[in-house]
Amino acid sequence: MFRYNINIRARGLRTLCALFFIFAISGCTKPIHPDMAVSFLPCSGEYISSAGEKLSFAEVVQNASRADYVLIGEGHTNRCDHAAQFNLIQGLTRNNRKVSIGFEMISSEKQDVLNRFNLGQLSVDELPEKLDWKNEWRYDFNFFRSVFELAKKRELTVAALNFPFRLTKEVREKGLERLSVPDRALLPQKVIPAPEQQEESLKEVLSMHANRDSSDPTQVERFLLVQSLWDTAMAERAISLRRSSKNPVVVLAGAGHVEHGWGIAHRLKELDPEAKVFMFMPWRGEEFYPTAADSFFYCPPSYESRLGMTVEMRQGKAVVVAVKRDQKAFKYGIRPGDVLLKAQGIPVRSLFAMHMAGAKAHKENKPLVFKLDRRGMTFSIDLGLLVRSKEK
Repeated sequence: MFRYNINIRARGLRTLCALFFIFAISGCTKPIHPDMAVSFLPCSGEYISSAGEKLSFAEVVQNASRADYVLIGEGHTNRCDHAAQFNLIQGLTRNNRKVSIGFEMISSEKQDVLNRFNLGQLSVDELPEKLDWKNEWRYDFNFFRSVFELAKKRELTVAALNFPFRLTKEVREKGLERLSVPDRALLPQKVIPAPEQQEESLKEVLSMHANRDSSDPTQVERFLLVQSLWDTAMAERAISLRRSSKNPVVVLAGAGHVEHGWGIAHRLKELDPEAKVFMFMPWRGEEFYPTAADSFFYCPPSYESRLGMTVEMRQGKAVVVAVKRDQKAFKYGIRPGDVLLKAQGIPVRSLFAMHMAGAKAHKENKPLVFKLDRRGMTFSIDLGLLVRSKEK
């Protein structure tokens, strides 16, 4: 399961590089890269071609509308990413044009729930409980609420793309040969292996896991197997969805399943070789790779933690940009504008530091402690103690 996100419970899997930004008064955050291939400095939500040129929204929609499969990569807790997803689906379905929508976030075991939703028998408000969203996917359902509301309004078919999430652990621990017959039947019969470039990238991801041994051949083999099963299953179900609905399919998935065409697209091209695939990916302002997607949307590195705060990288600093009043971050004194200096003693120079801090706190069985700066005054916050002290 390749999820691009960072949170304090150590669910992040991929390094988000430290970035440097100019923060303009207008609120537009712009990356500094003297030799980057992008020809302009985008603001959040703007579109970029694979050649690094500015695109209009109409051009993005036009390009995507030619495809049989539109793959939209996301950071699972990045609100800007989710807004870009919604906008493209909305644009693609204007003038009564239909697409079907496939979700990485929902397993095939819940397809009967989505069938009832498609038939108008369930409301959007009923979906989180019926899908057991909190226990299955866990990230805030509201990130996707607008997509489901649009699907309801425009009568778009929605579908589950994933195999049951519990099988991820089963495969990692047992391999395929020791699965029960019923469980094996839920997975792709033919596993399409990762291309060489994706395999190398995944090995880097594995090395970041605090509780995994990247030098153990069995662990490496099974980790790669899980990713290949994941991408193959989503490709298979996207193809089935296209054939049954007779509409183009929009796939919503983590960016790691989309970038460079290594994941879902690679499997689609093997299983449905005549189909046209359009890849739409977030660009965070780091080094620009034209091969990563057909078009990009600019969204700065950001995540919303379960403490109820949203953090963005600005000018190389982790800045709290929003805090929910009814959740822990606000109750313990964190406020918008605070800068996270350290988390569990680790300097926060990138959002990946938050993942490292969460893993460290979990391993040591200690509360997560932040050191923050508020207009030149530094202080520390943990789960039960707030200490303020002026420091030079």
